[in-house]
Amino acid sequence: MKIIFHFLIFWQVRTPVFSAGHNAFLNQFTMENVLLGVIGCIIFTCLLFFFMTLVKRIFRLRELKVKKHYQSIIDELLFDLLFNHRKPSEISESPEFLKYKDHRLFQQLMIKSLIGLHHNYSGTYRRNLELFYERSGLAAYSLRKLNSTNWAHIVEGIKDLSSLNYIAAYPRIVSLQNHRNNFVRTEVLLGLIKLKGISQVMSFVNSKVYFNDWVQSNILYVVKQHKIPAPDNLAELLKSKNKSILLLAVRLINYYGLAEHYSALSGFYKTTNDPVLKQEIAQLLTRTEQLQ
Repeated sequence: MKIIFHFLIFWQVRTPVFSAGHNAFLNQFTMENVLLGVIGCIIFTCLLFFFMTLVKRIFRLRELKVKKHYQSIIDELLFDLLFNHRKPSEISESPEFLKYKDHRLFQQLMIKSLIGLHHNYSGTYRRNLELFYERSGLAAYSLRKLNSTNWAHIVEGIKDLSSLNYIAAYPRIVSLQNHRNNFVRTEVLLGLIKLKGISQVMSFVNSKVYFNDWVQSNILYVVKQHKIPAPDNLAELLKSKNKSILLLAVRLINYYGLAEHYSALSGFYKTTNDPVLKQEIAQLLTRTEQLQ
């Protein structure tokens, strides 16, 4: 008991000394160490940001260099295909193509170049581009994109396949028409139109699917860019009870400007009570002097 008693007396005497020392330490830590820590964190963050920016720029410059190299090879190969009368099979089996054909960036650049040329050429030139796309394995690469869980890759694959007229992809693209993503569904419709024409819209005559202005503008853009001819039964779209389909029909008739469609349009104008449709049709028929 005496030992405990003496210890308590000692602790009471020493506690103020310990508390004073402890407070001094905290004050020193707060004023100096924290300030140095903040400065250190700022310097570290700046250095990290600088390092990340430098690494990103190095990778970007490297990618640009690789792109330039790939593009020069692609230009030579496609020039030989179109103008030096080399067969698509010869190009797809050439050492220059085989060396890089499995590189994703090379595949993307090649498909982009094929689409650009396919849009600008016709006849045998266009057919040779399609054959090369099919036989080189690039079509298979685009088809694999349709199995992706990323909707952007699916959209890209549909664009590639439909822009290069790969008809064999038609059933696979159709299978995606009920995809949960709206952008994919829209691209499916545009892809089917590219592959099989405006007749693909006919399947929606009795549907309740709403084609908003964005979808319709995309359809009209595809029709114009790919010079898709008018189907013989275009006026059948005017029998739909779907307002968005009717509006699309009026706009397509306006684009094609074929005289045989205007009589059906005049008849529809007299029977419809929708103010938006009447206004659009009236403007069209007035311009063509068909409104009676």
